Amino acid sequence: FKMKKKVFMSNIIEEDFKVKNRNEVLELKFLRSISKSKVYLSKKTGLVFHKDRMDPKENVKHWTRKMFKKKMNPKKGFYTDDSPIMSSRHQYLIEFLNKNIKLNNQLFCDFGAGEGGLLIKLRKNFKKLKLIGTEISHSNILMMKSRFKKNKVKFPRIANTSIEDFNLKQMKLTKKIDIASLSWTLCNCQEPLKIIKKIKENLKKNGLLIVGESSRVLVPFKKPIYNCFNKDNDISGKIHPWHWSFNSLKNIFKLFGFTILAHNRYFDENDLVIIFKNSNNYKQNFECDNYKEVLNFFSRWKRESKNYLNFK
Repeated sequence: FKMKKKVFMSNIIEEDFKVKNRNEVLELKFLRSISKSKVYLSKKTGLVFHKDRMDPKENVKHWTRKMFKKKMNPKKGFYTDDSPIMSSRHQYLIEFLNKNIKLNNQLFCDFGAGEGGLLIKLRKNFKKLKLIGTEISHSNILMMKSRFKKNKVKFPRIANTSIEDFNLKQMKLTKKIDIASLSWTLCNCQEPLKIIKKIKENLKKNGLLIVGESSRVLVPFKKPIYNCFNKDNDISGKIHPWHWSFNSLKNIFKLFGFTILAHNRYFDENDLVIIFKNSNNYKQNFECDNYKEVLNFFSRWKRESKNYLNFK
């Protein structure tokens, strides 16, 4: 009976990520005044998401042509990992990983390397690491090369491909990856389950994956809710379709047999960081959020953010 219940729960979790009209979802209508893209809540799992999403290829084009602007302005849709906040996130992720697993001469892959900020820090601080990465944007790879040259460090091997299409043969590697990173990427992916599946295929058994995301759901409020949504256009919901809690994030990795090795104090820190082990353990229990608690959380968050609406 317990095994049937686990299988049933895994099917429910997978249903949250299928691009079609869903049953058992609730629109958070009270967020319409601050989010042009409608926000939905799964009654079964507590997952918070936007239904309207871009085609994955269009999403990549949008990031490449309009968002990577070498400056940080979320409201205008500009992004760079060379800003102080993103740079500090990458440094935190590296130090958290090294505290739990000593980095030495392992094969390390940064999936969705973006502008290369994480890889540059790894290269500077852990010279014995064998670094590779994936990045679908050719212009980002050119930017990476320029940044590595400026920092006078060796440029790693980068596969110019999406995560979903990556395989080790592209890098002419015969051994699977020891450690991988997926930093502040999964919330923007159109099909996160495909991303996790592909990483698992290329990660060795008991290999490690460190995942970084923002910690915003079912934790003490860390910023006004207006900073997490966009009331002027719906593009932010299309390119940022998922809002993870600790439970919703770890559940999708459990689907693929990953177990948690370590996680940070996400409830009182700005970010949520989890180190997963590729354990092939498919008998884990899923822990879902109570949708009523999530509903109440967002209601309180909006109400308590009103004091900062006109802050300059």
